[in-house]
Amino acid sequence: MKVGFYNIQGGTGKTTIAANFAYILSQSVKTILIDCDLYGGTISLVFGLEDIDHNLNTYLAGNSAIEDIIYNYEDLAIIPTGVTSDVFGYKTDIEKFIKLVEVLAEEYDVIVYDFPPNIPEGSLLLAYGSEENLVNKVIVVGEDSIPSIVNSLKTIDLLKDFGIGLTGILINKYRGLTDLSEISDDIIGVLSYDPNVERQWSESMPITKIKTKFSKELINITHDIANIYLEKDLASLRALKVVKTLSGITTEEELRKNEEL
Repeated sequence: MKVGFYNIQGGTGKTTIAANFAYILSQSVKTILIDCDLYGGTISLVFGLEDIDHNLNTYLAGNSAIEDIIYNYEDLAIIPTGVTSDVFGYKTDIEKFIKLVEVLAEEYDVIVYDFPPNIPEGSLLLAYGSEENLVNKVIVVGEDSIPSIVNSLKTIDLLKDFGIGLTGILINKYRGLTDLSEISDDIIGVLSYDPNVERQWSESMPITKIKTKFSKELINITHDIANIYLEKDLASLRALKVVKTLSGITTEEELRKNEEL
């Protein structure tokens, strides 16, 4: 199961949600988190991985092996990006990234992506609209402001245009500033504004490890999203893996052919 977090607008708290969502899931299923923001990623700050030599940038440049770029925080596996200016010297190899995801999909139950805002040239996001089907669901993280609501709806249209699966909008930093009733059909959750979220950056730990109202809300919403939107697909993928292992079938196409017999 592959889940991405995205918005064409930056600053909505997308990285906070993606990092904590993955951390919560890792307590129940085998999960890996990938920071796809090659030039401005901050996942490493949440998990205390700033001082590392290997990351997604170095892997895509051919300077690191897959096993070099996977780090562990408790039960969560993480592939961070670099935090220094060196990242601007690396090229993006989309095909190499696709192969990376294919390898990880065999090892992990859930892959969580933190996409960068906008769509820069060579964006990893665009790879997900391809035939490889590298993402199953995308959750749009918006915030409590009119511009953000507008950009969230624009993001939904963009995902549909590229044929990328959509789950809905998760409203972050809610303070009652906007009327959400007009987009209620697209909303899958609302998280209250909480200044304590900043502590995760200074203390290098997910906010859900810190007892706050926000962390409690996020834990509950993550469980709801997993149960409503992911559980069925995840169960199907697990069943497929078991069948493939027991029968020696190596492709979904072969499995379907056998089911038809």
